[in-house]
This record gives sequence, structure tokens and C-alpha cells, in this order.
Amino acid sequence: MSAPQEHDRFVHALLSPLTSLQGAVGLLRRRLANSNDAMVPELLAALERSTGRLRAICELLLREARVTDEQLRIELPLAELNQVGKAFPLGTDAPHGEGSPGRALTAAGGAAPTSDLVLIVAGATSPALPIATALKRRGHRVLQAASSAEGLDLARERRPALVLLDPQVDAQGSTALHILAEDPDTKGVRVALMALRGDASGIGGEAALSISPELPAEQAAELIERAIAPGTTTRETKRHILVVDDEPDIAATIALQFSEEGYQTTAVHSGTEVLQLAREQQFDLILLDLLLPDLDGFTVLGGLRAQPETQLTPIILVSALNSAAEKVRGLQLGADDYITKPFSGAELSARVQAAMRRSEREGGANPSTRLPGNVAIERAITQRIADGQPFAICYADLDHFKAYNDSYGFLRGDAVILRTAQLLMEAVRAHGNPDDFVGHIGGDDFVLITTPDRAAAICEAAIAQFDKTVPLFYDPQARADGYISGVDRQGRATQFPLMTISFAVVSSAWRPFSHPGEVAQRSAEAKKRAKLLPGSVFLIEQ
Repeated sequence: MSAPQEHDRFVHALLSPLTSLQGAVGLLRRRLANSNDAMVPELLAALERSTGRLRAICELLLREARVTDEQLRIELPLAELNQVGKAFPLGTDAPHGEGSPGRALTAAGGAAPTSDLVLIVAGATSPALPIATALKRRGHRVLQAASSAEGLDLARERRPALVLLDPQVDAQGSTALHILAEDPDTKGVRVALMALRGDASGIGGEAALSISPELPAEQAAELIERAIAPGTTTRETKRHILVVDDEPDIAATIALQFSEEGYQTTAVHSGTEVLQLAREQQFDLILLDLLLPDLDGFTVLGGLRAQPETQLTPIILVSALNSAAEKVRGLQLGADDYITKPFSGAELSARVQAAMRRSEREGGANPSTRLPGNVAIERAITQRIADGQPFAICYADLDHFKAYNDSYGFLRGDAVILRTAQLLMEAVRAHGNPDDFVGHIGGDDFVLITTPDRAAAICEAAIAQFDKTVPLFYDPQARADGYISGVDRQGRATQFPLMTISFAVVSSAWRPFSHPGEVAQRSAEAKKRAKLLPGSVFLIEQ
């Protein structure tokens, strides 16, 4: 390891525990603000003074530290060390200078959940069924559904306090979990997932509770009973912050701070974890430490910016390194901000809120899906035309979406749009290239940019998943009939088939593009022809 790298590790080792200590003191002050114990303020003040002196000493040591011949050398007059920080008051830099609480969005939807009703969605041999028996013995009312579709229907109709879902109930189990979290009629309902810890990693982001099938039924019932006890808060849609730091104490302290400010938080400790988790869940902001045990933080930053899910997610780099070169590199790779350890809680909170405001104002993301919007789509197309490499545009549009929106309401329509965005990204991840692009024009229109050889496979995968998923958004009668009744644009009574998806594919490989407007024109012409065909289709312009 080079001398600069060794020096960086020394900085990290010295400042990380200081950052954790400073954050913990700030949280203690907030937690004990209303304490009647006269000793509490004195103890907190002593902790703050000592933390301030420790910080001053660390900064002095770092200023004089040199790495030569694999040795760390610090030459410092003892008199200077003895004097530094003797009367250091930490008050101006303490994390109890409060930042504004994060805005929490209340979940839309119907009536409040029924407090003693539990819905079990599981097959005939599922380990969830004995839990149903245990819940009944405890005096709870229990409904049971043997399929994902039946479970969603009952959840919308009865609004249980909790849904216990076995994702192995059928092929749509994991999709049902996502719909429960996104559908306005079920957003406020807690979801418990029946899965081993490792098995839940890819599908359990929306679940409030994970229950192992190996857990005895009585213990599982007790966990569920606690989750739905009177006074516990139902699931809300909160801004979600991902905290990435190799020091568990620092990650936990930061997560606690933002949890108290009204955010949802998740903490991980490695680059591999954040890259995986960011594909599975949406985050409103990522706090990313640069010194991680497995991957360099800059590598992780580049990987996040290459993923469609996190192209526009605000990312703040957190590091003990304070060099201009590190900051410039991070900002050039796409970071929104850079903050140096140790930092005050107030400063961190202010920077997080500022990054979120900038993202909303300037990022160009579509508010319903958080995918890149029109400005970013045009920029991506322009860049590919300038590069001169062959590319394909897959223009996706939902058929009969207006009729669905008119019949079920715009909130249910938004849930369909969000699920469509997710399955398009899944299709691109499975069959596309690492640098492929997924954008949301608006409404029910999407754009995928890939290479010509990948376009057909992406469209086929997206169509297959869409056709399996979309019936779950309809009521049982519509699923059985295969249509809903409504009125067309001329006001005539009409039967509308269940929604389908149409793709129009145009490519520079067959006819080069000269400007983005030509891409839009050719896509629109191909889309008109695709929408004349029955069912979900993709049409490749020849």
C-alpha cells in the first residue's frame, strides 16, 4: 500500500470513532432534553468539552503526521499538545443544533386497517398456516387466501391490520408483495414476509416484519401481535436514506439521528451491499463513506450512477479525508456533496435536506417513478448520437390505461405506473447492458435505450412479466370477464380489455439519427402501428 493510502487509513482510523462519539453525544442531548435530572446537563457538557478537546488533538496530530518508509511519524512539541483544546467549548459545533425534521408523507388510501384482523396468504403446506391457528387462539380474527390474487382482493376489501405473505404461495408471490406496498388501498397495511433472512434479501424491502418458517408458531404469533398492538404506528411513506459506513457505530448513530427526524433509514457496511440493495429498493438519498472494506467508495459511486435506479438519487460522500483532490474527484464522478468527518449532526441534516431540494428542483426525475425525465432522456439520446455507436430506442406505452384510470382512480393508476417502471428496469438488468438507460416521459409512456442486439429480449421479458402482473390490479369480476365497462372518448358505453403494453423499437443501426427530434418522430410512427395490434406486442421498425 502506498504512503498516501497508509496516511488515508490513519486519518480514517483516528476520525471514525470521534465521529461516532460526537454523533452519540448529540443524540443523547436531544433524547435527554426534557430530563428532570439536574446532573444530566452537567454530564453532557463534560462529554461535549472532552469531545471538543479530543477533536482538536486529532486535528493537530493529523496536521503533523507523515508516512515515510512504512512508518507513521509525528513530530510535535509536547507543550503544544498540552495546551491544545484546554478551554475548547464544543457548543458551536455540537450536533444538538437542530436541523429541521424530514418531511414524512402520509400514505394515501382507504379506511384505517382493522386492528385485530390478520390476513394469511399462503399455500396448503405453508409454515404460515400453523401461525393462523396460534393467532386464533390468542383471540384474533384471521382470513386466509390461497393465491396472490385472492390475497390482494381481500387486503383491498377488508383492510387487515397485517398481511402475512408466504412468497412461495404462487408464481406471483413476490409481485403481490410489491403491489401491497404500492396500491393506495393497501399502503397503510403492515406486511410480514414468511422467509428465511437470506431468502428475503431480494424481495423483502417492503415488508415491515420478516418471520422465519423455522420459528415456532406461538413465537411468530407473538411477533405479529406486537406489530399490530394498539398505539403502534402503521406503515407510512417516509423519505428513505441509505447510510453506508464501514464503522457500525457511525452508521447506527447517523441512522438514529435521521430516524428521529422522521426519515426511514437503512444502514449497510460494504460497497457490495449498497450496490445490491440499491437495485432492490428505492432510496431518496445515499450517504456513502469512501473507505469501505471491499470496494473503493469512488468505485461504488460510479456503479450507483451507472444503475438506472440510482442515476438521479442524491449521493453525499462522507469521508475522514479532507483533500481538495478527493472532493473534486467525487464531484466529477457524480456526487452531490462531500462532507468531512467528524461533522455535526446539524450540518449533516442541513446538507441532506439541501441535496434533496436540489434533486427535486433540478434532477429532472419523474416524481411518480423517480426515473429520469424528459430533459435527461433528450440528453441521453443526444450523447448516443454524438458517440456514433449503434443504439436502439424502445418506446413503451400502456394500452387501455385511461379506461383503467377512469374506473379505478388515479392513485391505483399511479401504482400501475410504478410497477411498470420496476419491471422495465428488471428486464433491462436481466437482458440489457450495464449502461442501458430507462426513462419516464410521463403518464404511461417510457423510453428504454439499449443496443440493437438486446432490444428484442428486453421487450419480450417486459411483456411476459407485465401480462402476468397486470391482472392483479383488477377486481375479481374484471379478471374473470377479461374487461371492464366504461365510456369511450365519444361518451359511448364500451368494454375495455385488461391493460396491455406496446413497444415500438427504432434503431440507428438500420437508419442513422441526426437529432433527438427525429428519434421521437420515428418512435411515434412505430408506436401508432404497434397499438393497432391486439395484446402486448413489440414492433421493430425495419
